[in-house]
Amino acid sequence: MGVEEHKAKAPKKFKFAVITVSDTASLGKREDLSGYYIIEELKKEGNENVYYAVVPDEKLKIIKAVIEALEKADVVITTGGTGITRRDVTIEALRPLFDKELVGFGEIFRLKSYEEVGTAAVLSRATAGIIRDKESKVVFCLPGSLNAVKTALEIIKKEAYHILKHARE
Repeated sequence: MGVEEHKAKAPKKFKFAVITVSDTASLGKREDLSGYYIIEELKKEGNENVYYAVVPDEKLKIIKAVIEALEKADVVITTGGTGITRRDVTIEALRPLFDKELVGFGEIFRLKSYEEVGTAAVLSRATAGIIRDKESKVVFCLPGSLNAVKTALEIIKKEAYHILKHARE
């Protein structure tokens, strides 16, 4: 079966969660433009937002929010905490939860980012993974900048449905 046949058999919509990881946004010192953008864009596609949270850059708070989100959502998207500063811990918090990591997501994201920002794209550790429980769920870990989120959503809107189909097989 080819890619187009697989995509044709994929779910047509999904329930999703958005978790913004940001010390400043969690304190109310910065508006969460990236999180709101993700919600609006995925709702335009007919998907349902079932969870939203803003948490500080702290491993346990990130994990707790993702676990809460996984109770309701098929797809969880985090934004923030994927860089290389000391406080960027989203990847360290979530990678151990992945049953399968989708390294290709991060690779394609960095390739597209390279086209926009040049070699600074190497600073992003964006990734995605499958978490299996009663049902398989997809988690995407995106940078916090609005421009990076827009780039990542181009990929997510094309492939999340396809990923869900295969994750559940």
